[in-house]
Amino acid sequence: MQTSQLVDHFFRTEYGKAVSHLTSKFGSSNLELAEDSVQEALIKAMQTWPYSQIPDNPTGWILKVARNKMIDQLRRNQKTSYQEVPEGMEESKNDVTLDSINDDMVRMMFACCHPSLSQEYQIILTLKILGGLSIREISSSLLKKEETVAKGYTRAKKKFKKDEIKLNLPPANEIEKRLDMVLKIIYLLFNEGYKSAEGENLIRKELCEDAIRLSGVLLESEICNTPSANALMALMLFHASRFDARVDQDGNIITLEGQDRTKWNQQLIQQGLIYLDRASAQGEINEYIIQAAISATHCQAATFEETNWKNILRLYDLQLQLAPSPIVELNRVVALEKVHGPLLAVKEVERLEATQFFEEYYLFYAIKSEMSEKLGNLEEAKTSLERAISLTKNDREKTYLSGKLSKLG
Repeated sequence: MQTSQLVDHFFRTEYGKAVSHLTSKFGSSNLELAEDSVQEALIKAMQTWPYSQIPDNPTGWILKVARNKMIDQLRRNQKTSYQEVPEGMEESKNDVTLDSINDDMVRMMFACCHPSLSQEYQIILTLKILGGLSIREISSSLLKKEETVAKGYTRAKKKFKKDEIKLNLPPANEIEKRLDMVLKIIYLLFNEGYKSAEGENLIRKELCEDAIRLSGVLLESEICNTPSANALMALMLFHASRFDARVDQDGNIITLEGQDRTKWNQQLIQQGLIYLDRASAQGEINEYIIQAAISATHCQAATFEETNWKNILRLYDLQLQLAPSPIVELNRVVALEKVHGPLLAVKEVERLEATQFFEEYYLFYAIKSEMSEKLGNLEEAKTSLERAISLTKNDREKTYLSGKLSKLG
């Protein structure tokens, strides 16, 4: 593995875990110091790992280096002495377990979802710290400008420190209040891993695996074992089941229609169905149950042609009744075309375009191009594809869309 790939991999897999763990040990007032120390540890990893053996416990190695840097800095700042370093943080310690990491990340998630922070700040802070996502990736995920997200992150950190938000799990009633936002953030983390907003790869499996792991930690708690939490787990497992079929051996995109369904992981699909049954057992309907049901419909179709698009369209309509959203309306367009044809789908695209919500969203223009092509309007299809290509920041998406453009002539 090349140096840049090595660093990128460990930054994306270890950053959030390390910052969460160190902040839980040294307190929320030292959040920025924890971030800086982890970044310095990752730089040291970049300088040493390519020329030596990668440690057996890379997370423990990064934590040890970052922890020692924090202790040194705190001493220099005369804010603490070695004796005042929290118990269990001795410099020789290097045996952090996965369970302790997951617990720290869950505590950090609930802390970042503190009600004193706005929902936007909660999301930005958690995605940046826990997910190690860049400002650009977060802006893409939230469909917001990078400048807005950058300012939001700075302000969120200041308020987090000013309010001295504790990293202990809140009381049961507070956990229930914050759970919806925690689930939303886990799903955003998974989505970024499932279809990366930027970079050379479409899928970042380690981010998806972290989201599934965190979801599993929540489900072990009686308070958090809700229909929504079970449905989210089902949804992520359905998506994860298609990993091996979504790209070819060179990492290029394979669309749902072209995927080899024998490569879909049937074990994950069956596990997803179990979680979906648990979520539905109480008769509750929520967004995650509907989304999981849509994904289950895809997973249970033997071929693309056998997909029950009428059921998928009905589920999208139900989701819009429950929680109206421009993104859901856009996703619904594909099912609408399959059931009622391209003319109605194009009219819906034109209605959505008039709202100006999707001006900077590449996927809108990719879908608009596809619908225009189905109607035989090739010039409009080309124009929309060119716009989509200009907006996407993921290299694989760019390659895929450019290939479609060349086929249009």
